[in-house]
Amino acid sequence: MSAEVKDGKALEQLVGIIEKAIAGNDNVTVEIDRKLADKITGEQRQFDVALTVRHQHHTVVIAIECRDKARPVGVADVEAFHTKCQHTGVNQGVIVSTSGFANTARTKADLLGIRCLDIEEVASFNWMLAEGMHVIEKKLLHHSWKFFPEKAGLVDDSNMELLDDKGNTLNLAVLSANAQRVLNEQLPEQPPPTEQKELVMRVNGRGLTLRNSQTGATTPVRFGVVRLTYSVAHSIAPHRLVQYVEKADDKHITDAAVAEFQFGDRTMRMIIVYKAGEGGQIYLATAPAEKS
Repeated sequence: MSAEVKDGKALEQLVGIIEKAIAGNDNVTVEIDRKLADKITGEQRQFDVALTVRHQHHTVVIAIECRDKARPVGVADVEAFHTKCQHTGVNQGVIVSTSGFANTARTKADLLGIRCLDIEEVASFNWMLAEGMHVIEKKLLHHSWKFFPEKAGLVDDSNMELLDDKGNTLNLAVLSANAQRVLNEQLPEQPPPTEQKELVMRVNGRGLTLRNSQTGATTPVRFGVVRLTYSVAHSIAPHRLVQYVEKADDKHITDAAVAEFQFGDRTMRMIIVYKAGEGGQIYLATAPAEKS
């Protein structure tokens, strides 16, 4: 099993998205890291994924434990999870494993009413022909701004402060976000790869004010000039292909393809959940932080 799938939080997110796609209606709520009160101790017990199913006057809670260990799930794991479910009022317990289950654990789970599901990595799907997702990263390397006042002589570069239409000071983080926005707007959808290139743009000064930090004098901004240095990189984010199965009943539940890619300073995951005869659903999510 790949590192991407075997990271615990990533597995919880994947299982949560798969269950949400399978549910397909508003009567089912899927939550990650759901806490339920222990009816004996009052302590809050955490479940990796929980489904709350509501139908008329009935409510059923299904709790899922995601196991990403190197070894198969054992009898002790099943017994501990069953006890946890009993003490928190869970109606149905499910264990999902990336490394399978010991035969004795499957027997014990069947006796206790715990479902055993497997996440298995596969080499290919007949519905997924692409090796991965084509990613184009437009990266802002550097930006500089020059603002020209309506009234000359009131401010200069040594004392200039930039204010928005509400009088708030615009800091570097705001300018960086606007620089990235300008870059995204000006570049075509599929720009050619480049290690470093420059773009100079005149920007509208409407609603902006320059203030002298020493005297407090202000003047509207006539216009601004932004100089952007950027790079463009093309890459393929490979698909990780997995199937969700229940081996006890020889039941294939669904397939999923996962691709991870960078979006600015964030790692994103595109997850396609596909079931034969029903088609696929695409989900985009921020990749969870790895467990420390």
